[in-house]
This record gives sequence, structure tokens and C-alpha cells, in this order.
Amino acid sequence: MKDKALPKIFPASENTIIEVARTLMAIMERRDASLKNHCERVANNCANFCESVLTCSDEAVESIFIAGVLHDIGLIFLPLDILQKSGELTEDEEFLLKNHPVNGQNILSNLTCLDGILPIIRHHHEAFDGSGYPDGLKAERIPLGARILSLFDSYDSMTSPRNQPAGLSTEEALIAIRNKSGQQFDDNLVDNFVKFIVSTSDESEGWLEKKDKAIIRQIFLEILNNFKAGKIDAPVMPQIVQEVERVIQQATSSVDDVVRVVKNDPVISLRLIAIANSPVYRGVQQIESLNHAIPRIGLKETQNIVIAIRLKSLFTAKRLQFQSLMDELWLHVLACAYGSKLIAQHLKLDDPDKYFLMGLIHDIGKALLLKAFTDDSKSEFLNIGVVKANLQEGHVSLGVEMLKRWGFSDGFMNVISHHEDIEFSPQAGKEPLVIHLANMLTRNIGYSLFDNEIDLAELDSARLLEVDADALENIGEEIKKIIRDLKDRF
Repeated sequence: MKDKALPKIFPASENTIIEVARTLMAIMERRDASLKNHCERVANNCANFCESVLTCSDEAVESIFIAGVLHDIGLIFLPLDILQKSGELTEDEEFLLKNHPVNGQNILSNLTCLDGILPIIRHHHEAFDGSGYPDGLKAERIPLGARILSLFDSYDSMTSPRNQPAGLSTEEALIAIRNKSGQQFDDNLVDNFVKFIVSTSDESEGWLEKKDKAIIRQIFLEILNNFKAGKIDAPVMPQIVQEVERVIQQATSSVDDVVRVVKNDPVISLRLIAIANSPVYRGVQQIESLNHAIPRIGLKETQNIVIAIRLKSLFTAKRLQFQSLMDELWLHVLACAYGSKLIAQHLKLDDPDKYFLMGLIHDIGKALLLKAFTDDSKSEFLNIGVVKANLQEGHVSLGVEMLKRWGFSDGFMNVISHHEDIEFSPQAGKEPLVIHLANMLTRNIGYSLFDNEIDLAELDSARLLEVDADALENIGEEIKKIIRDLKDRF
């Protein structure tokens, strides 16, 4: 079937139209969540059907998707007692209900970019034999998009009725639709429709999310390739970090030597003092100078905190909608850093501060990827939830490349390479196991980009490190206290 029969949205308005559709869907959700969910399911099914079965062009698929999203927009002006009524409608109520396609067309008619899909919205309740409404159109006088939409709208209403406790099964609904082939529905579409529903097991993937995902993967791949090719400037490790590290590594260095380096950076100086006065490090007296802050924190931990303060500057995004994601990511790596140190201390491992630093940089690839991603114009209209879900891809390779440029040891790069592993062998080193376990622990305490809780005791990392559930629960509580006290001090 030729997709030229489906209208095409004006290409220059593509992103704007999607944003308008999302906004109107949010309005529908406020009015009636079940109405929004119905429109979303219908839109996804229509778009995937046109894409995979009718092999329509991208523009045509997008137009049927937008029409599906907005096809019931006219219902939002119905009184709620009619919209949510479960019993039989009166004649007057039926009249108001049947007028919703015309109302929808009128509501959207001021948006000239939607002109092409208005006939789909107006005629999605027409019947193939001419018995439908509002205009009693028949057969191919009904726009193709409206004929497709009619099938999926009716099917969803049968299987997921809004005001009834249960609907028809998939099999029952398909039988009902077959029985109305050539009457209510276009008999040229019904066979393909049935095959599509059966093949997708009645769970069609979100079309817009699928489209966004493809764009995101393309952008991420370009960023990774450009970074490796040197086309993206990599952030350099600030000089003060290198100076602090050099001084602390000298056996003869004193607190005064570290103070002389740190005081040259007033921002770091103030934040070190603020951190020293936090409940995490607080002693009897209020700290007012670096000379007292650094001994309280400890030389090695001072080095790590200086790195953390400077590293936080990488967790910024030009676009406001992505900054909240950066903030989430920062709290995650900070929680993972302290979690790694606490696990190392629990296991009495050498140099717990090294584990802190490993936890701090384990997701540096995500920060760099997201930072570069927000500079790409194609990312402007993408769904932030889809970006978040797909941020995993490519961040390990990018993180390893970054650590190479910063001169970190192979041990640190090994941690980045394996902190996302699912399975570990008994020969796995302690470092990747500790960071992996801390990384997973953040999910259960609310400091992760993922909100699914895990049975930590069942993880290979917990089993091989021999950390039991009670210990992990205690460490998790300690991390939450630390982050609550420190998150605004870096």
C-alpha cells in the first residue's frame, strides 16, 4: 500500500509538533489518565503497524503517530461525569460523545502544521460501509489514516475499556474485528492488522521512544568516535589536583605543604573547610582555616576531596532539562565513592581512599558522554527519560579513554571496564568487585540513575567479597547519612 495516501507533517516543524503532542498528552493525563494511556497505546500501535507492515516513509509514520496521540483530544471538553461514566449513556450524552472528533479537529485547527492530520482525527469513527460518524463517509472516501486508526482505536477500547473492570481477550477482540470486516473496518486492512497484533503479542513498542533511542545511539557513537579521533577536546586534570597529589606523595610533606598548594584556589579552600565542618568529619571545635581542616579530613582524603570538587565541574550541561540528570549522576558517583570506601574498610582492605577515588571516577564516561550529548542540536527535543535509559551505551569505552589521557593506572581502567559486569569469576580482583557492589548498592538507597532494587546478597561481587546482607544494609544507611550531610558542600 502506498504511503502517499497518508499525510506528511511539514518537516521543518517535526520537533515542535512532537513537543506540542507531548504537551497535549500531559493535559489529557491531568484530565483523565486512562484517556492519555489509551491514546498513547493507539498511537504506538498505529505507527509500528505503518512502519513494519505497510512500510511507510518516516514522515508518514510520524503523521499517523501524531494523529493517534491526538485523536481523542476532543474528549477533554466533555463533562467528567460523561467521560468517566461506566453505564449506558443517555441520548444527549451520546450526542456530546459523538461530537468529539469534530471538537478535536476544531481545537487543533489553529495549528497549521497539523493541517495534514486533521481529516484523520475528524474521520476516525467513520465506518467502511458508511454507517459511522460524523459525516457518514464510505470506503476509500475515508482517509487511509482514519481507517487504520479506527482499527487500533476500536481494538484498544475492546481490550482495555476505560470505565469497565475488564475487557475482551486478544482472541475475542480479533474475532469481533474480523466479524465487522467490510462493515465497520476496511477489509483490505483487517488481515494485516490481525497478523500484526498476533506477532507483537499485543505489546507494541513505544514508537517515539524507539525513534529517540535510534537517534541517541547515533549521537553517542559519533561522540565516541570523535573523542577517540581527537575531534572533541578532553577536559584536563586541573593543575591544583596534580600539585596536591605531588606534595602528598612526598614522604617528607607536611600539612603546611598541602595548605600552601590548596590556598591558591579559594573555591577549593572554602569547600574543604565546609566539608571539615560537616557532621561526617566534625570534631569538638568549629574549623575556620585550612591548617585545621586538612588534619581533620586527613591528607589522603583531602587529595580525594580536592579531586571530587574539581571533578564536579564536569557534571554540568548547557541545557536545563539535562542538568537535573547531571545532578543525579553526580550524587550517584559521590555515593558510590563513599560506598566503595566503606566496603573496603569493612573488609579491612589496604588503602580505602584508593577505593573512594575509584568509585568517584567509575562513571566519568557517562558525565563526558552526557556533556557532549547536550551540545548536539539533535538532542534538543529528545525525551529525557529515554536519554537516561540509554546512557549506559558507550560510557565504559569513553571512560577508559579519559583515564588514559589523565594518566591513571591500569587498575583504575580495569575498574571502569568491569564495573558494569554481571558475572565475576573467583579470580576477579578486589577493586572491580568493591566498586561493582557499591555501584549496585546505590540503587537500593536512592542514589542511582536506576530505581529498581536488587537483592545485593545474590550478586557475584557480594558473594565473592563475602559481604552479607546485614553489613550492606548498614553501609547503605551510612552512605545516606554522608550524602545528606555533604551533597551541598562540594
